[in-house]
Amino acid sequence: MFYEIIVISPQQLISGIKEYSQDVDESLIKNAYIFALEHHGTQIRDSGDPFFSHPLEVAEILISLKMDQQTVIAGILHDTVEDTPATIKTIEKQFGKEIADIVDGVTKLSKFEGATLAQKQAENFKKLLLSAAADIRILIIKLADRLHNMRTLKYKRKKSKRYHIAKETIEIYAPLAERVGMSSIKDELQDISFQELYPDIYSSIKGRLNQLYESSVEIISHITSELESIVKGLGIDCSITGRLKTPYSIWQKLNIRNISFEQLSDIMAFRLIVDSVPQCYQLLGGIHRKYMVVPGRFRDYISTPKNNSYQSLHTSIIGPLNKRIEIQIRTKEMHKVAEYGIAAHWNYKDGGISDENNKNSKWLKNLVQILENTSDMGEFLEDSKVEMYTDSVFAITPKGLIISLPKGASALDFAYAIHSDVGNHAVSAKINGKPMPLKTVIQNGDQIEIFTDPSHVPSSYLENYVVTIKAKSSIRRAIQGIEKEKIEIIGKTNFYEFFENRNLEISKNDIKFILNTLGFERESIFFYSLGNGALTLGEVVSVYNKLKNKTDEVFAEDLKNPASKQTLDIVGIPETPILPVNCCSPVPGDKISGLYFPGKGVEIHIVGCKNLLEKEASSKCKVIDLSWTTSAFGGSKKYTTKLLITMISQPGNLSKIAEVIEKKNATIVNLKLGEKIENFAQLQIEIEVADSYQVTMIIAAIRDLDCISQITRA
Repeated sequence: MFYEIIVISPQQLISGIKEYSQDVDESLIKNAYIFALEHHGTQIRDSGDPFFSHPLEVAEILISLKMDQQTVIAGILHDTVEDTPATIKTIEKQFGKEIADIVDGVTKLSKFEGATLAQKQAENFKKLLLSAAADIRILIIKLADRLHNMRTLKYKRKKSKRYHIAKETIEIYAPLAERVGMSSIKDELQDISFQELYPDIYSSIKGRLNQLYESSVEIISHITSELESIVKGLGIDCSITGRLKTPYSIWQKLNIRNISFEQLSDIMAFRLIVDSVPQCYQLLGGIHRKYMVVPGRFRDYISTPKNNSYQSLHTSIIGPLNKRIEIQIRTKEMHKVAEYGIAAHWNYKDGGISDENNKNSKWLKNLVQILENTSDMGEFLEDSKVEMYTDSVFAITPKGLIISLPKGASALDFAYAIHSDVGNHAVSAKINGKPMPLKTVIQNGDQIEIFTDPSHVPSSYLENYVVTIKAKSSIRRAIQGIEKEKIEIIGKTNFYEFFENRNLEISKNDIKFILNTLGFERESIFFYSLGNGALTLGEVVSVYNKLKNKTDEVFAEDLKNPASKQTLDIVGIPETPILPVNCCSPVPGDKISGLYFPGKGVEIHIVGCKNLLEKEASSKCKVIDLSWTTSAFGGSKKYTTKLLITMISQPGNLSKIAEVIEKKNATIVNLKLGEKIENFAQLQIEIEVADSYQVTMIIAAIRDLDCISQITRA
């Protein structure tokens, strides 16, 4: 079998590194080259190329980013452990622990590559963040690896596989590249993904851009010439480049502004690179004096850099030939950071990030801190996507500290950015000296003062007022803590009341014996399990009987639940504990059935509930007929039920729904926003009602609202 000759040689890699670094161990690079070549052997890629060409292309990308030789070597070796018999121990022995650790980090990530389940994608993202926080070079190799894989994506035969990889790339890897400042990689990842996901739209925009470019060559040359005359008049040394924007960036503009291609005017961008910061502002002034400025389009990212350390002056003008163009002005150093991002900060001598205050490192560390306290990786991934995609606003504390937040962040986000405790206890805010609600969206340059109350605790509805991962996770964690405490108290109260009502002694040693027998390490977990129904009093009493040498029959009567019929006006409930369910929420008027679990209790479901039907087939439970008593209707007692709503995601729609519920004399006790899909949002509302008739009237009234797509009972 014959293979095409590999173009990239060890000497080319060595020469590439020497262009920006003299710290080169030629023999080590050659050994890595030979090691990878021998181990990948006759492996072939989907493109038909030898597999070994892939790690070499990755190494070339890393050299273009001016990475140190350890990173380049790790790039050459990054697939050997995953795809060949090579081990991390072998790599450590031949190339050292530093390179082995980097390869190990990339390998752990690759094991989840191409996962189709959202949970695996979330776990992959988790591993990526944890590995990148330990060594940012792992993230840089992963981005280089993904870039080359995207360049050869067209060779994968399965369309579904290509689609999944492209979607994962545009949702996770491209935003990550932007978040760490690597704009050139971000642009290419977005365009290739866009071409795969929306081929017709891509072809249409690309075709129009090609036509436009052919007719614009002279225009770009003319505009460049005029800009050069301004630069010459100011006596500034400056390089000028003009270009048409990428298909994906144009598609984003069309979507955001809801306009057609013909209506889009600012598709030309010119970049002016000078030597110093004063020259940036001097040149900006010269251009603004010469041409009309488009209002609201000036951004000063030099005085207030983006979160990814990007710095530049952005302005839009009505320029030569009456063309609307975008202009970016920056220094050479700023341009280096804009192109290479976090890689531009790499210190080859010290083997680390040269800028100790690098915002990208802080951002990763903050994410990892939040990650350590996150139980739902799916939610974390979705929140991370939102935060990575957004631009930044800057707000100021009363002491003058500047805090950067995603665009759309609220005063409550600002409070959580200061500290989780400040956010949890925040009750009001002053923005630019005026009292404002915590949900107020921050504008650039706002000075914000937060007022707290130590007794205040957050509620779930506050999640609607924040956009940052830190705020969302802090609110969820605080609520979980509060709910857990409540459930623990319920379990503890039920436990002691059971024994006190029967004049039975229960000592600390007795409780310790019960905990050890049932496998609980702490009382708090034991009482929490009792409170949420995971553990029943029947199981506790069974252990107590053994401890006191009593038979289970002695306590058969004690397991009755005398309050069950008083609490729920239902005929047919066995006198046994009522077990909580998380599926349906019956109210008087609903047809109901019970699932009786001997020795544990009974669950009450609406007839037709999916869980009822699934559990009915189980031999572990028995279905019993239940019905509401006449006293369940017309009284003052309220019952809780849930509504699932899909609505148009627009400001004010939530208020319309709340207003309908209030007019129908029901009370909202809990509210949770779910997944957002395009322009729609899912909403779960828990309400207190008297009966099913009231629920029917509420559903009918909400369904009549223009903003509602779908509404059902949970």
